[in-house]
Amino acid sequence: MNEKINILLRLSIEEERSGKQYSCSEGDKDLLRAMMKEINSCFGTKLHYLAELDHYHIKGSGEIVAKYIQSFQSESVKAYLIPQMVLDKTQDCDLLIYQLYMHFKASDAYRAKPGKPSPAHIFVRYDNAFRQLKPKRLKAELLALAGHPQSAFYLPLTMRMLASWKLPATEEILLSYLDGSKITAESVGLPPEEEHRFPFIRRELKFTAIEGLKYYPTERNTALIRSYTNDPDKDISMAAKKTSKYWEKRGF
Repeated sequence: MNEKINILLRLSIEEERSGKQYSCSEGDKDLLRAMMKEINSCFGTKLHYLAELDHYHIKGSGEIVAKYIQSFQSESVKAYLIPQMVLDKTQDCDLLIYQLYMHFKASDAYRAKPGKPSPAHIFVRYDNAFRQLKPKRLKAELLALAGHPQSAFYLPLTMRMLASWKLPATEEILLSYLDGSKITAESVGLPPEEEHRFPFIRRELKFTAIEGLKYYPTERNTALIRSYTNDPDKDISMAAKKTSKYWEKRGF
């Protein structure tokens, strides 16, 4: 296992050195060097690459990362730094990560564009962070994100977390994604040349709805989900059966 990890780390370092892993300005590179120097000085480490910080949890480094992270211009660099704060559970890191996400959401990096890298490597880190932190004090803010189809698509783990909190507002959001009639290509942020991806995204939101609605076993919801157990889409049918079995085990 360690050998496999070392191989992956070497590959990540090679990609970082070649600029394939992410791109950033000279100012960001200077910031990275300053941050690494401070971490190395405090913890006796010998970090030189962001890939190293991404692979290892340097206990206590989260506070240093939190001090620097908002100064970076690159959304990719910020995303790679998030796990250190989450693992250390730095003070108010849930609020900081939410603020960083909203900055990312307003940036050009948030929208996939033809010929440019997908932002998947960025939003998956925010998704994991929200899931791990479970920031209930930010439930209103996260619910607002959940109500936007694009954010709901980008944050599936966060959607499942919100569903498990059994909030009435989440139930209504999930039902709207199950129905899907009000979701448009524009609402999921697709430019005209990318509209061919719309059926896939709407389908993924339906999976999110079927999974999340298991926490809301009302008469209406059980009937709706069970109506999908014979769906011609075998994967949708399987997901509906899984939620139905969840209810059956609990007497619904």
